[in-house]
Amino acid sequence: MKKNYLVLNLIMLLHIIPSNAQVIEKPKQFDFSKFTPIVQVFGFANYDMEDQHYAYGIGRSHLGMTYQFNDSWRAKIILDGGRPTTISGIYVTDTSGNPLQVNYTYKEGSYYTMWLKFASLKWQVNKKLSIESGVLLQNHYITQERFWGFRYIAQTFQDLYWHLPSTDLGFLVRYQVNSVFAMDAAITNGEGPGINQNLNGNVKYAAGLDINPGSQFQSRLYYHNRQTSMDSLATEQMFSLFAGYRIKDLFRFGGEFNYIKNLNHADGTNSHGFSLYTTYYLFKKTQIFLRFDRLYYRISAPYNTPATTDGNSIIGGFSYSPTSGVNLSLNYQGWNPDHAQTDPQHNLRFNMEFKF
Repeated sequence: MKKNYLVLNLIMLLHIIPSNAQVIEKPKQFDFSKFTPIVQVFGFANYDMEDQHYAYGIGRSHLGMTYQFNDSWRAKIILDGGRPTTISGIYVTDTSGNPLQVNYTYKEGSYYTMWLKFASLKWQVNKKLSIESGVLLQNHYITQERFWGFRYIAQTFQDLYWHLPSTDLGFLVRYQVNSVFAMDAAITNGEGPGINQNLNGNVKYAAGLDINPGSQFQSRLYYHNRQTSMDSLATEQMFSLFAGYRIKDLFRFGGEFNYIKNLNHADGTNSHGFSLYTTYYLFKKTQIFLRFDRLYYRISAPYNTPATTDGNSIIGGFSYSPTSGVNLSLNYQGWNPDHAQTDPQHNLRFNMEFKF
């Protein structure tokens, strides 16, 4: 009887074991319907008419993705192929040991080293309010850049002359008041994504106001305050105003004014200028564009020497899009300095962009 009981228990145990072994939780699978790849590449060929020099290069190479978790949450990560190392923050003293201000920034490193440019998480709280954090796109000149429409040819004013980083680490809040007004505010590292916050740095506060009374006209006001913890350095402040008018697939005209005080924390190093740009559609896929920039520097004592960087820039040419995601341009880019000791620049360029 005991033997039969043991055999019965053994049969039941063998029946239970494989049944339990099959209860394995399946790993979550990647939902490709929520995934959007990001690829964007700029290339150029340049002929310097002054030096009779040829150059070829890649101006940008973005590779990344966005992932839409649900209607409220989205993540973005993008790598960029560029020169990731920035040399700045050089401190010099005179013979008495007093600190001197040095306004100097230099890009170093391999030209095509991939580095993390974007890594952000966005929460769409409701239809009007969103909050974004991480390495994010800043709110200073993206409106102008999108209206200009030819970033693959040339940067907009703040990026081209003051080299303000397009991304930074921090928080950005956007609020759509109504169909006309929208506001945004940001608190960021203030030094770009390639530089960690250190004892000499402080945060940057920024705020913007969009005024778009219709589909054809748009405008924006922006201000930022970039602080420093060093007594020998000054707080950088910038103000910008932009306005643009467009008739879709026919014509657009825009202009911006920019003023920056204590550029890169150098006390008394102020700069301002404006940029005007227009585009006309010759055909559905062909545009002709023209842009004029004017740049001024005002440098006070002990650096009150003539600003050799004053001058104006002219950019003009044709842009052709043979298919969606591909843009080609033949254009002229010139720089005319105010001071004779600075050489003018005259360049013929072929630019290309592909993205998907």
